This record gives sequence, structure tokens and C-alpha cells, in this order.
Amino acid sequence: MTMDSPSLRRRHPSLLSSGIALGCLAVLGTATPALAQDDDSPRRVGLLLDAGAPHGIGLSAVVRPTNWLRLHAGPTTNTLSIGVRGGLSILPMDTFIAPSINVEGGHYFGSEYSEVLDWLGREPSATSEAIRDVTYNYVTGSLGLEVGTKSRFNFFLNVGLSYVALTVPDPTPLIQDAADDNSVTSGPLHVRATIPSVKLGFIVYFF
Repeated sequence: MTMDSPSLRRRHPSLLSSGIALGCLAVLGTATPALAQDDDSPRRVGLLLDAGAPHGIGLSAVVRPTNWLRLHAGPTTNTLSIGVRGGLSILPMDTFIAPSINVEGGHYFGSEYSEVLDWLGREPSATSEAIRDVTYNYVTGSLGLEVGTKSRFNFFLNVGLSYVALTVPDPTPLIQDAADDNSVTSGPLHVRATIPSVKLGFIVYFF
């Protein structure tokens, strides 16, 4: 028959505490990679907010079905009218900082555009009130630089060219003013131009 010495009995609580501590460390060590994996898991759905010239401000839903492809669609405004747009981005590099290739198309619904006189090389005048229900479509191609493409939140800057097709349904007052001849009449006026495009924005992924 053996009995524990007082010194050995005194060690039992410390041994027990050490065992619990080692067990907690083992659990934390096992759980940490799993948590890190959850944080690094790719998110595919989010929101995009951007602003630029010439097409104004846009808010879009974003879906990223694969690491190299991103789709977006949503409403836009240029402070004069409301529009809709859709586009895609190709991300050839799955890195924190990466280039992008972007294509976007949009439509602005009819509104009054006194600023359209700038397109025609005219100063604003009383005839600007006749510029109503002006619509335009556009297609933009751009190259971009993105920071944080593998993160939940990322910034981007896109620079490219935009092809714009604008329609003035009743340009007669403008033409009469320009020609100083009230007998002149005209059908719808179509203006097409290719202009520089720049856009700055960010994306937040939720799921």
C-alpha cells in the first residue's frame, strides 16, 4: 500500500491546470485554421458604387461567379436623368492588386438636357427649354487597376473610351436659333461621339 507524499499532492492541482491549459491551446490551434479558412473563403455577391465622367454615379449589384469574371447591373444618374446599366469585368490575375478589362453598356431615359447645347457648340439660350425627352445609349471599354480583389472590400480605377449615341427628338428650336430662320424644321437629331471615360469606385462583398 502506498500513499502520496504531501509534495506530490501539492503538484496535482498544478498538473491539472497545466493539462487544461494544454487542452485549450490544442482546441484553439485546431479552430484557428478553420476560422482563417472561413475568412478567406471567396465571396461572390456584393454591391458596387462608382462615380465618373461622362456617365455620372452608379449603384450596382455584383455577382462574381468565378475568380476571373465579375458581372454587375443597376441604376445610374448623371444629375439630369436616370438610367440603367450592365457590364462585366475580366480579372486575369487573382492577386491583391490586379488589372482588369471592363465592358459596360447603359441607357439614360428621356429628360431635359440644356447641357446638350455644349455638344452642339452653342451657348445656352431660351431654346434650351425645347431640349426635352433627350435619351442616350453608351458602350464603354476600359482598363482598370483594382486593389483588394481577393478581399471583402476593394477599390478600382478604370480609364477608357465611351461610344455615346444621343437623340434629341425635337431639335427644331435649336436649329432655328442657330440659322436665325424660323422657317427651318427638322426631324429627330442624332449625335454620336467617342469620348474619354474615367471611373473611380469600390465594391463590398457580403456573401
